[in-house]
Amino acid sequence: MRPLTRREWEEHYTDLRAPLLKEWPEVDERRLEAANDDFDRVIELIQAATGMSGDEIESRLKALDVEELGLGTGGPGEEQGAEGAASLDLLRLGGDFDEADRQRVVERLDKLNRRLKKFPADGTDIHLTCKDRDSTGQKVTLELWLPKFGHFAATSTEADMRAALMDVREDMWRQIDDAVNKRKGN
Repeated sequence: MRPLTRREWEEHYTDLRAPLLKEWPEVDERRLEAANDDFDRVIELIQAATGMSGDEIESRLKALDVEELGLGTGGPGEEQGAEGAASLDLLRLGGDFDEADRQRVVERLDKLNRRLKKFPADGTDIHLTCKDRDSTGQKVTLELWLPKFGHFAATSTEADMRAALMDVREDMWRQIDDAVNKRKGN
């Protein structure tokens, strides 16, 4: 993943409008469209709508996650190399998984790592289990405990392990996003 920079904006500004408006819904969509590929104008629009400083806006833009374009750093914590951030390094394997599976599992769940890095490692626990592996009754469960957010669980009954891991990863991503957005709304 790479950060959103001036150059990336100029190359992909049409694809980046929707993620930018999701991050800053107070920005006027028509004015953003009129800014086209002018990165400085985009920063000015966000400043006018939010009152944030230009440096703060640039920092948040660099951390903006846009999976389809391979952009994002997972937030300021990852960009700054924050120590003590949660990651898949905390993953415990159980059930029909063993340590020989770790590298392949972590590769499949890697997208989730960007979300985890926004939380402290202290108090975070991640546990992945599988029952009846490589059978039609296979069940993969990913559990996550996040400080101040509690327990999350995602399960998949996909018979293909790769599909099951991607299934629990995407469900967990959604659950974390929902919980964070709900908290922001309060």
